[in-house]
Amino acid sequence: MKRIKFCFCSIFAIIAVPAYADFTEGTAALSSGNPHIPEPLLFDLVRPLGAKKGELEINTLAQQNIHGGPLEWAPEIEYAFADGLAFELELPTENSKITDYKVAFQGTFSNSLNNPNMIHGWQVIATKNRESAKYSSDVLYINGYRFMGKWSTLNMVGLRKPEFGKSSNAIGLINNNLFYDFSPRYTVGLELNHEVDTKGVWRYSVTPQMHVDLNSNITVQAGTGVSRLNLAKKSEKLFALRMIYAF
Repeated sequence: MKRIKFCFCSIFAIIAVPAYADFTEGTAALSSGNPHIPEPLLFDLVRPLGAKKGELEINTLAQQNIHGGPLEWAPEIEYAFADGLAFELELPTENSKITDYKVAFQGTFSNSLNNPNMIHGWQVIATKNRESAKYSSDVLYINGYRFMGKWSTLNMVGLRKPEFGKSSNAIGLINNNLFYDFSPRYTVGLELNHEVDTKGVWRYSVTPQMHVDLNSNITVQAGTGVSRLNLAKKSEKLFALRMIYAF
């Protein structure tokens, strides 16, 4: 019950932030600045696509099973070391124990279609599990599109190699997002994550979410939904919160 109260209080605190008319939106939770496309809560990007050299961001995602279990959280730092190229270091953690070391690189493709409403790029992720010392890797294509003014979508598709260097089967990854911008400060969205293995086993999560810019540097994202991404394929009701600061 305490966890449920915490979830609702957190969401209420986010909604209650006043929307000032002169508010200037920053880049703390964007998949791209131009076109303006929000960033997913769970499967975030390494700075926005098209980021400029020198951009820096720190953020932390926390997830909690509403019915109990360890607190999963992951502090990370993101830095654009060149125009359109960015690097991320992340430390997935359960309670006070770091479980993995994770690094990611992201790049932006040139817009060969000259479509101002579309942007696309790629992301490569490498993870080392501390307990098993095994490595896994993800490769993803990213595509964002803004349509009908306040609506936008972001989609990623790729593959995961669960154990790098071994003959383990790859897992297909799909991330789909639909966003609606109420104002420069408030955004609501729906995030779908899918994992499909070579045997056709499908795991997924569904996460409605809200994003609120507290100022031009700080954004809070919160959502609650259902996940069946665990290997046991059991449904979990999760609450997720991400705090983001962009320098």
